[in-house]
Amino acid sequence: MEETPVVGAAERAEPAIEACGSDADLDAQERDALELWAALLRITNTIHARVSEDLGELGITPEEVELLIRLSRAPNESLRMVEVSRSLLLSKSGVTRLVDRLELRGLVERTACPEDRRVVYTTLTDQGRQAFDEAGPRLAASVAEHLGRHLDAPKTAAIRDGLSVVLAAEGDAAAN
Repeated sequence: MEETPVVGAAERAEPAIEACGSDADLDAQERDALELWAALLRITNTIHARVSEDLGELGITPEEVELLIRLSRAPNESLRMVEVSRSLLLSKSGVTRLVDRLELRGLVERTACPEDRRVVYTTLTDQGRQAFDEAGPRLAASVAEHLGRHLDAPKTAAIRDGLSVVLAAEGDAAAN
């Protein structure tokens, strides 16, 4: 699925590690980093699949809910399409398809910027707000069920803190 860049990547993780050479060719830090990377891909795909199943009852995908969340938090419940692309880590075509699906269902609308016709905004509709009000809590419950219940608070904080260090050092692609 194009909207989730990591879907399908887990299947490539182990072969990618094997392609890096035998264990003798890797130092401990390289091996540990590659194994962590593979685990992150697997867990992301696993949780995404479970959350997708849970949201499927509502006829909405995790990516669609994520966009509704971002729009609900944005000033005037509106974002430029380029901001949507950056925040969701989607290609321009992926954002276009996502917004097209939501627009067809009346959950968002596109509007042109009066000052610059090259700029297009995606805005949450009343129907989109209702969908968010229903799907948002389901998303939170699903993530808590499939991810959160397996980790106590200190483990969750340690993982979050460790990943925050990497994002701070490498730069958060979603913030660019």
